[in-house]
Amino acid sequence: GDLTQRKQQILRAVVIEYVNSAEPVGSEIVARRYRLGIGPATVRNEMADMSERGYLEQPHTSAGRIPSDTGYRFFVDRLAKPQVRPEKARIVKSLSRLQAELGELLRETCRCLARLTQYVSVAVTAGERSLTVKQVSLTSLSPERALLILVLSSGAIENRIVSASPDVTLRELHSVATLLNQACEGRSLYQIGRSAALDVSHLSGAAARLAQESWQELRAVARTSTAGRAFAEGTAMLLAHPEFQRDYELLTGLVQIMDDPAVLAALIERTAEGQERAVAARPTALVRIGRENPHEVLQRLAVVASRFYAAGEEAGTIAVIGPTRMRYTETIPLVETASGALSDALTRLMR
Repeated sequence: GDLTQRKQQILRAVVIEYVNSAEPVGSEIVARRYRLGIGPATVRNEMADMSERGYLEQPHTSAGRIPSDTGYRFFVDRLAKPQVRPEKARIVKSLSRLQAELGELLRETCRCLARLTQYVSVAVTAGERSLTVKQVSLTSLSPERALLILVLSSGAIENRIVSASPDVTLRELHSVATLLNQACEGRSLYQIGRSAALDVSHLSGAAARLAQESWQELRAVARTSTAGRAFAEGTAMLLAHPEFQRDYELLTGLVQIMDDPAVLAALIERTAEGQERAVAARPTALVRIGRENPHEVLQRLAVVASRFYAAGEEAGTIAVIGPTRMRYTETIPLVETASGALSDALTRLMR
């Protein structure tokens, strides 16, 4: 639903206060600091109503409120105005003049963004788009397990063990393999990794389950085989934020991802999937907040990602990862400026 003008002003105030203080925001602060022409009691009633509607949350130990994922989403889409200090924008823009190979360029961009935003910055190169699956076969290993064998156009062979039911006959095993081969025909591995579920309606229950699990494995192989190189900087920055000081699990989960370039690359790729192709002149960032993120570890974090290009061809994605309590008004324009600068630098390198 939509929010009245007054509720929007209160939401904006709560987001700004919470981003600055990391403490739940009380109605007195909003009434006193934001000159909305209403008293704390009215603010309190409005905040209670916004909590019921899912825009604010109340941490159990506190009288104050904090924005929910929905509240942040409304703020980003409707209320956030870009606010970047000119010197920060200048530093990021200057990256377009760097003369370095791709890896060094991405590392330097990540270092720069991590330093300026105080969040983690990640860059991922566009993955291998031309690989295909030459052949899929399934072999029974035991009544409960089957071996899925994939031969890729690069000559690489990938094996995965999938669970099967004793009810699956050899003929059904063959039917599932045929179905998987048909599903892969004429499609690149990159497309397979991003494709929908398989239609298994014509198979028996046990064979259908085997087909679905095999397809899941195949898509996972496709995603990792086509993922680009990943670069990450700023993991140490996380410790400056109370969210990570309080929540060791959140911190270790994110640090583990940061340490695994293949997982990180596939993750950022999936996160940025919904982003429309940017008009070359104006990169726009994709913002995923909390539960909007496809990966569990990121569901309590925010990701701001923007694709970059080399001479008009998609070359990768640059992103910033931080708490949902993120300075969106600054982070979004900085990421957009960085992707524009990267595109300029890469296009110049190719000349």
